[in-house]
Amino acid sequence: MNLSVRVKLVILLAIVALLPLLAAILTIAIGGRRLQSELISRSVQSVTAKEALALHVSLRKDIEKLLLSLSEPMIVSELMKLDAPLRQDQLDELDAVWRTLPNRDPRMAAVLNHPIASELKRFRSEDPRLVEIFVTDRYGQLVAATGKTGDFYQADEDWWQGVENRGQSRMFIPPINYDVSSGVFSLDLCIPIVQDGRFYGVGKAVLNIRSWIGPEEVSIGETDANVILVRNSDGMIVFRRDTVPLTQTAEEWFGPIVTSDAPGWRVTKNGYLQGYAPIRLPKHIGLYDVATPDWRLVLSVPRAQALRGVTRLSIIVLAVGLTIIVVIFLVGLFLVDHVVVRRIQYLQQATQRIAGGDLTHRIEPHAMRRLLGARDEIDHLSEDFNEMVSHIQQTQQQLQTANELKTNFIRIASHELRTPISYILGTVRLMKDCFDADRLRHALQSMGGKAKRLEAIIQAMFKLMPEQRSRSDMHYRQLRVSELLEEVHLDTFPFVERRNQRLIIEGAEKFKFVTADREKLRDVLENLVMNAIKFTPDNGAVKLRVSQQLGGYVSFAVQDQGPGIPESDLPHIFEPFFTGRDVMRHSTGRSGYAKSGMGLGLAVVRHFTELHGGTVNVTSGS
Repeated sequence: MNLSVRVKLVILLAIVALLPLLAAILTIAIGGRRLQSELISRSVQSVTAKEALALHVSLRKDIEKLLLSLSEPMIVSELMKLDAPLRQDQLDELDAVWRTLPNRDPRMAAVLNHPIASELKRFRSEDPRLVEIFVTDRYGQLVAATGKTGDFYQADEDWWQGVENRGQSRMFIPPINYDVSSGVFSLDLCIPIVQDGRFYGVGKAVLNIRSWIGPEEVSIGETDANVILVRNSDGMIVFRRDTVPLTQTAEEWFGPIVTSDAPGWRVTKNGYLQGYAPIRLPKHIGLYDVATPDWRLVLSVPRAQALRGVTRLSIIVLAVGLTIIVVIFLVGLFLVDHVVVRRIQYLQQATQRIAGGDLTHRIEPHAMRRLLGARDEIDHLSEDFNEMVSHIQQTQQQLQTANELKTNFIRIASHELRTPISYILGTVRLMKDCFDADRLRHALQSMGGKAKRLEAIIQAMFKLMPEQRSRSDMHYRQLRVSELLEEVHLDTFPFVERRNQRLIIEGAEKFKFVTADREKLRDVLENLVMNAIKFTPDNGAVKLRVSQQLGGYVSFAVQDQGPGIPESDLPHIFEPFFTGRDVMRHSTGRSGYAKSGMGLGLAVVRHFTELHGGTVNVTSGS
């Protein structure tokens, strides 16, 4: 069964188009959903990292502001005055009744109305997230507070001991817990008060955890994500909407969400998409070490809700993709027919025409190539085809030319060589029986002339032999132009004198030297001058002019007063054996007026000129 190229390409295109269609459906349905899911997940991760950084910056700013406020000289000087701690029994008694003391009690009023308390209240008014601030002395006794506290003696509290740190004071942030005196789940900022390396007391600021974290939901695109703060050590939830802090453990609290120090994202088994990022203060702030818990901020959103827009987009993309694939398939059919099939048909038609003998036919560039401005393998094949046909045509022309040259050479040689040889042989036969010295001398002179003619023909042929065409055979040297032209004048003078002509040389005095092959340049000039002498009438003039060309080149021009050359002969006069007329109508002499020779002189002129890297041209007034 035979199938055309068009049918095969259409079948191939159909198969190739169906596979991308199926791949597109799978990619959109599976890969596209996964890609969009990952993009949304990374978006959630990015927002989580941003929110975690904002909480980190906010907390650090609060610590630095509190540290600056507690370093006021007035606070330090007031604490320096407190060098007498209460006895243990006094402390126990005061602690037992502290919660029940009214604000007007002198002991309670001393704390609430202390000069340090005024500074603390001012600081608290600037940041409403702070629900309570108080200061103790170096012994843990309450000195000043913004409100009523649960205890007077604080040195037995973990947070106070965490700050004092056995004499190595540091900043301490205890785990988030419920603050009884303020009635909120709080983040406590505990700051040592130190002057000149001496520990004078501790300041504690109670930060409402809900005020610190802010909104319970964060918008991510068209989706709202729940904000969750988790204590990293055990996964206890510190903050989440509709959840009592520290009563639940976060789901699936293991793996990278616990161990990673970098933001990330995950999908939980119950279908939640979560982004997470650590909130961790630096180990040092100012001159103090910092001891703080490790938290994780988590933004959680139902995956189905997050991908709702993706699902809608996938349907749209699927519909558009199907439409585009159908259009591409139809365009592909058009391109296959016009860009491939028809161009192959053009090649087939061109081959048939070439096979029929039309070597002038060429494949023109296809319209699609001109439209697209790009080339492909068929264009290369077409160019190679055209080049091959050109070579075949050129070879055929060369064979025809060679055949003509061979024919002309045989015909001319049979005449040019046979005539002097016949004359010499005839003269030799006549001389056998001749004893007249004058006749013998005259016969020898005639035979010498015929022999020179044969030698000139043979030398001209040798000059055109292939082995004489290489530039490596050139022997360059500096020639004195005047001497070279003088030699040409002397060699051609007998012929000029015989025809009563004048040879005029112009411009030789302007040039001293020229670099060339002496013998070949001399042959060129002599051939041109002899040709001009031959076609100039008796008593006429021949000019040989030397001039300067652009680029430093030297030009030799020969002008005669001959009848001119027919326009149809001009393209051929430098071809070997071309005489401009029937090759058998020629002259065996060198200087007979308008008599043509073998057609080798001008061929030698062009050949030797090109070996010098020059060109030869002719103009005619006929």
